[in-house]
Amino acid sequence: MFGHDTYLILEVAWGLPVLALQWLAGYRLLWRRRRLLLAGLCIMTTYLVVADAVAIGAGIWTLHANRIIGWHVGDVPIEEIIFFLLTDAMVMQTALLLLSGWRFPRLRRLDRDHRPMQTLDMD
Repeated sequence: MFGHDTYLILEVAWGLPVLALQWLAGYRLLWRRRRLLLAGLCIMTTYLVVADAVAIGAGIWTLHANRIIGWHVGDVPIEEIIFFLLTDAMVMQTALLLLSGWRFPRLRRLDRDHRPMQTLDMD
């Protein structure tokens, strides 16, 4: 498809729109929590890179040499590291936004106007 850039292009096209949307919608909260975000990303990504290195070293899987640029950290292709970083960032930012009580502004207005639903008596 894109030669040696295939994996990198596809993963960036997959992850960056989500990350951009999260920052666009919740930049204030994410910026305030940037140290926590960075620490979490370092821990989670390091764990996954080490696990991937073990799996690649054991021959459990490989990446097609014609679809990666060829840069490695140990046995792990740089594309794998970027994939783990993007995935961890999406998960961690989602968790930070939701656990901090952040809501889309439109949903916040709906929540303010919310009236409890009536339950149905099934007797």
